[in-house]
Amino acid sequence: MMMQRMEVNTQQARLEVRTHNAELTIRQPKAEQRIAQPPADVTIRQRPGKLSIDQTTAWHNLQFYSSAERTDLAADFGHQDWMKGLGRVAREGDELMRIENQGNPIAAHAKQNAVWEIAYNPGSKPVHDLVNVTYEARPAEIDVKRNDPVITTTAKPPEFSYQPGRVDISMAQYPRVTIDWKI
Repeated sequence: MMMQRMEVNTQQARLEVRTHNAELTIRQPKAEQRIAQPPADVTIRQRPGKLSIDQTTAWHNLQFYSSAERTDLAADFGHQDWMKGLGRVAREGDELMRIENQGNPIAAHAKQNAVWEIAYNPGSKPVHDLVNVTYEARPAEIDVKRNDPVITTTAKPPEFSYQPGRVDISMAQYPRVTIDWKI
């Protein structure tokens, strides 16, 4: 006799797993920055220099004097001329004392004293060379006040974009059990 036989076939379940990774995107926008440099404050103060012009020597060269100097020169000239005149009178007196010697001292004296000589000498140097010009410069006063730069910065926060990951699980093959009786 034949025996019955039971045949059992099984099919295992098969899972399909699909993973999708998470995505993280980070974007950092550039910060906004403004820089302004105000110009420095500069103050310059220039005091005028001191100019001195002394024309005294040039005027003296042209025989122009102040009243005080002219008085002093006239007094000196008068004294010198008086001394010359005194010497001339003494010499002429001596010549008149010797009138017995030949000659005509009175006519000779008249001839000598009748002519006046006037000499005018304006000087040997040009007038502009005799002017003394001095200039005393004064230093400039420079004040500089620097101004710091004005810097404004606007930071931008980072931008995040996140897409979460997931896992998809599905049945690729369902389990199965088949039982078969064989006779």
